[in-house]
Amino acid sequence: MRPVAYNFHMAKLEDVIFSTNREDRQFVGTIAFRSDELSLPDGSSMALGIDGGHWVLVYQRGRGVHFTVYEYDSNKQALRVDKKPGSDEDYKEMKKLIGYFFSHARTEDLITIIPPRSSHD
Repeated sequence: MRPVAYNFHMAKLEDVIFSTNREDRQFVGTIAFRSDELSLPDGSSMALGIDGGHWVLVYQRGRGVHFTVYEYDSNKQALRVDKKPGSDEDYKEMKKLIGYFFSHARTEDLITIIPPRSSHD
């Protein structure tokens, strides 16, 4: 993970947290908007939880619209969308949404929740 450049005004998420392939298995945490009032340029909102190879994307196209939950386990290469088996098209859509989130979310609009390390680590 690259260090955060605090003097870089309006940094995009992809500039400070992940390599471009977005396959970083070392990061564990949740990235979300710090307020319900904030959104991406298209009006959508997302939160992304990552635990090694297990990714959970919560996506809302706009305020008041149904949330879609994508759960991807890269170890099993299994995707579930709203608790149902996902298709190849769902996988492509999830990757597209994550790419949009990474390239448009500004770091100052986000919070990152990193769980505490267990004493066994």
